[in-house]
Amino acid sequence: MINATNPFANYTLAIAAQYNESKHGIEEAEKAPAKKIYRSLDSMLEECVFLGATRFGTNFIA
Repeated sequence: MINATNPFANYTLAIAAQYNESKHGIEEAEKAPAKKIYRSLDSMLEECVFLGATRFGTNFIA
């Protein structure tokens, strides 16, 4: 998109393009990571014994 009648068009479009890239990068960085899904209690406990307390309550005993 080059506008020959406006000498500042290229400058303005370059700034707008950088803004859109920055905005897209910030939106991607703010996305929450995917939650880990455990298919069985044993697979969860293989990773960490304390995960049971956060998932099944504070009274969970491994």
